[in-house]
Amino acid sequence: MPIHMPRLIRDAKSGLYFFRLILPRSVAGQQQKSMYFSLKTRENKVARAKAAVLNLRVEMTKPYIDFDNIRELINIDLKNGIFQADTAEEQERGLKILQAMGQAQAVGQPLQAVAAVPINNVKVTLFDDAVRDYLAEITPTLKATTVYKYKKSFEFFKNYFSNVDINSYSKEDIKTFKTKMLAANKVPHTINGFLGCLKGLFDYSIKNGLRMEQANPVDGMYIKNSKKQLKARDQFYEDDLKTIFEWVNYKKFAKKPDYFWGPLICLYTGMRPEEITTLEIKNIRQDDGIYFFQVKDAKTPAGVRPIPIHSQLIKMGLFDYLDKIKEKEKLFWYLKNGHNGTKKNLSRNFSEYLGEIEVKQDDNCFYSLRHTVITRLVARKVNNSTIYVLSGHVSDKSTHYNYLHELPMTALKEAIETLDWHKKINFDDFDFLNAYTVFD
Repeated sequence: MPIHMPRLIRDAKSGLYFFRLILPRSVAGQQQKSMYFSLKTRENKVARAKAAVLNLRVEMTKPYIDFDNIRELINIDLKNGIFQADTAEEQERGLKILQAMGQAQAVGQPLQAVAAVPINNVKVTLFDDAVRDYLAEITPTLKATTVYKYKKSFEFFKNYFSNVDINSYSKEDIKTFKTKMLAANKVPHTINGFLGCLKGLFDYSIKNGLRMEQANPVDGMYIKNSKKQLKARDQFYEDDLKTIFEWVNYKKFAKKPDYFWGPLICLYTGMRPEEITTLEIKNIRQDDGIYFFQVKDAKTPAGVRPIPIHSQLIKMGLFDYLDKIKEKEKLFWYLKNGHNGTKKNLSRNFSEYLGEIEVKQDDNCFYSLRHTVITRLVARKVNNSTIYVLSGHVSDKSTHYNYLHELPMTALKEAIETLDWHKKINFDDFDFLNAYTVFD
């Protein structure tokens, strides 16, 4: 039968265990009847063992509790002015306790004066406050979708550990968090994403004096080789593309301009979905007689690039569409930049469409169009440097890539025109004017 520990208290929010000491009337103040000492653990067995030792030693001091003895139990040596602490913050707290106790003894005050002052006056920064300040600093430099990812990561972490002092989180907590996510079937790549957000928060807290411990608890906690465990997206094959872009199927999907043009632009450029849905009309420009998309809102610096407009897109009425919306600012002006960006509905509905026409697999989605384009460029013997530029990738293997400057628009145009899907797919019936009613 387990032994009852009357002085062992668990904080519901933080999960930490505390040792509770009820103060005798001779030293208890009007506001504080008890003192709580953190046992610095969330493990029940460890907390019970520590509490058992403290219980025994407290009971041995009765009927007259020796406060010097109790302070010694939490590593305060009043006689020699020593406070043993694990962190700089604990050292600061200990010195304040010692100072208050020394002053009380010097003037003959009862120790109730100590109970009212020492710990409560130490500045505490709660997790939520640290998150607020950190987000305020990084938000101007990040895309809305990235900020949303940070917010969700912090909320997810707090679900396990509550809103407590930023100093109270330890490497053991990070390990516990990682273990719980693995148990919840989160993939390693996702877990590392959460840990990356937390590492940024703790780095900020350390540098700005919110956290006294100088070591970041996330360091060394990433799951190694996590990307190798991700299933790569597959490309679409010719039979898939014929089914996807068969007009009798596609016209049921293409109910909005972004649904109509989004997959087609990707098929003939390899652009990322977010790059397509954020295009502004002024981003369609001309150089050396060649019209091109100037990608501005990109995932990486390499993503800011020009991509010539394929002749097939012009043949299908892209410029006629632009003429219809010339008073608008953006190609798809009605899209809202939510927490998943402007691409959310397009990507999700395209996947649902793939399911409806029985093309959907576990490893394909809208992004597979980009894989398909890059694969076709390789098959058409377009050189790697040109593919890097068109796709917005940076080579980590080719030495000469760092010496590569802007390629002539004619060279890029020649590469884009090798995408010859229209030789296999019949686009004759595609008509954006009859696909949706946005112009009525």
